[in-house]
Amino acid sequence: MKTLALLVLLSSITLTQIADPRNPSLERDAVAKQQAEAAAMLLRVGKASSVWPLFRHTPDPSRRSYLIHALARANVNPLLIIRRLETEADVSARRALILSLGEFTNEQLPVTKRQPLIAKLLAWYRRDPDPGIHASINWLLRYGQQGERPRALDWQQSEALARIEEQLAARAPERRNWYVSKAGHTMVLVRGPVSFRMGSPADEVGRVPAPDSPDEPLQQVRIVRSFAIASKEVTVAQFRRFLEANPDVKSRHAYAGNPTRMAEVMQQFSPDDAGPQIAVTWYEAAMYCNWLSQQEGLPESQWVYPKSFEAIKSGMQLPKDYLQRTGYRLPTEAEWEFAARAGSTTARFYGNTEALLKEYAWYSTNPPKHKGDPSDPRDPQRTWPVGQLKPNDLGLFDVYGNVWEWTQDRVQQYPESAIRDDVEDHVLLVSDSDARARRGGGFPYEAAMMRSAERGTKTAFPMLRRDNVGFRVARTYR
Repeated sequence: MKTLALLVLLSSITLTQIADPRNPSLERDAVAKQQAEAAAMLLRVGKASSVWPLFRHTPDPSRRSYLIHALARANVNPLLIIRRLETEADVSARRALILSLGEFTNEQLPVTKRQPLIAKLLAWYRRDPDPGIHASINWLLRYGQQGERPRALDWQQSEALARIEEQLAARAPERRNWYVSKAGHTMVLVRGPVSFRMGSPADEVGRVPAPDSPDEPLQQVRIVRSFAIASKEVTVAQFRRFLEANPDVKSRHAYAGNPTRMAEVMQQFSPDDAGPQIAVTWYEAAMYCNWLSQQEGLPESQWVYPKSFEAIKSGMQLPKDYLQRTGYRLPTEAEWEFAARAGSTTARFYGNTEALLKEYAWYSTNPPKHKGDPSDPRDPQRTWPVGQLKPNDLGLFDVYGNVWEWTQDRVQQYPESAIRDDVEDHVLLVSDSDARARRGGGFPYEAAMMRSAERGTKTAFPMLRRDNVGFRVARTYR
């Protein structure tokens, strides 16, 4: 008993430590990890009152992220988490509690204990207004795999989730801050105006100035409108339906002018129907957006890109009010980064450390090389189905890694310490000679590219195809 009391005392003291904000991020991260482990120990022995507040989101969510992954390892009773989930009032804490349940094994959380919760989770999946709750349940219940590896526990509810999505498709969001489009995209609503800190500090881990990359200056940006952004990247199956409906576009959708080579690239790098579509040009992504607007029955006056697919090419002009129109389009850089950060000010939406990155991104060292074969050429030579890794608090999956994502914007240099509104570019001409910004990193790239502020390359020209480039859709919403 004395030993237990001493552990409780030491853990409680650890939780009261305050990391000096002037310290390097990795030092602050070490404190966050220690506190998460102490908090898990306190939960394990039933001393929970000081721990529950730690599940709430903060601008630096490092401790919370470590805590999500620490509970199962510490052998915390999952029924304690479930009971708290059913009474927790803070929505961000509920998201974290749901994600933490995905770390428990069948031995820790047998079907007899989790079955009563499943019905509640499915009901919340249908009607909870928060897109982060919706995405957390999606992640917990849909997949039994994470790449080639089995999950700690397969909740086996993918069919139930699919039925709910089919029933909600094309319905108005009503009180929800998300909706399912007619084409099956879950769209996250951001009610504007919103303001956030965009860019990164000069000492951010992974920020390495390079001559071919745009800068990441810190700036305060206001997005003056409400907008919607897809929770997942456009999948192979979704893009195939677009191509089948538009045979002229399909005939030109070729890698290096060779349709056979395109099929080979897809099979090698994104072989799953639920994987992200790759090797799309900026123009094809714009075509897909227009097609979605048409499918939704939006008036042509609200379409962002030229009505004719033949006109979506170098030399096209965007309308002067393209960010006021409600048709589907690519997200602006500001919209993308706001959605990626999900309220965080750290390098990544979960914190700063690379230690947890494998839980959120497919990148150059995730999946790891196979044991006994350090030269395995399959690592990391492909994408994986969207949504297999944990979402951020706004409900977006695969923000980092899997594929780079096209954005609406030209690559531009922003002034340091700027305060600006996210409005239409004064240059409305889209040209092959003007690069378009890509965000989020792709599966062959290193951890440094997996950051919210990372802006890709100055040579991402809109007519180029890459085996690690895809997109997610957005729209102005009102």
